[in-house]
Amino acid sequence: MKKGTIILIGGMLLSGSALAQETYYVSDELTITMRSGESTQHQIIRSLRSGTKLEVSETHQETGYSLARTESGTEGWVLTRFLNTQPAAKQRLEVANNKLEKLTKEVTELRAELSKSNSERSSLDKTSSQLEKENSRLAKELQQIKETAHNAISINADNQKLREKMIYTETALQAMEQQNSVLKDRSSRDWFITGTGVTILGIIIGLLLPKLRLQRKPKWSEL
Repeated sequence: MKKGTIILIGGMLLSGSALAQETYYVSDELTITMRSGESTQHQIIRSLRSGTKLEVSETHQETGYSLARTESGTEGWVLTRFLNTQPAAKQRLEVANNKLEKLTKEVTELRAELSKSNSERSSLDKTSSQLEKENSRLAKELQQIKETAHNAISINADNQKLREKMIYTETALQAMEQQNSVLKDRSSRDWFITGTGVTILGIIIGLLLPKLRLQRKPKWSEL
């Protein structure tokens, strides 16, 4: 029992110490010295911060030092183990952050352009739909105009036929009126001739009748 208790307490202590631990990262901030020679005994020319760009002309493995020159032209010896062919992590992080910021900005701009393109596309789709409706309406109007024009042509043809029939009828009517006038004139002339003949016949009879009476008297007296 005591042994189990000791183990349990030990486990709790270990667990507590584990929970108390925190995670840390080693900083790459570093300042090195540039000296006049290849040892710590030589004079310090200047201090170099992490990320300083250097041009290395010589490297001595036995001393661990390299001859380097700064961009400003200062030349001296620095420990080779503090040199790296790549920029410091902080600089790389800044470059990466700059790239990330640039890419984020580009993504934002692209999203804005995409949203604008979608909006324009929606507007174009709406305009296209309106144009299709307008085209359909114009097509119907054109069909109606064609039908109206066809009907107008048919009406014109019918009107032409009616005009021709009317002209023919008027001509026939005029001919009948002329014929009727001729018949009236002929009838009047016939009646005139007949009347004249009757009149003349009456005159003749009037002249002959007394003579006939005179010729018949003697015969009556003889009887």
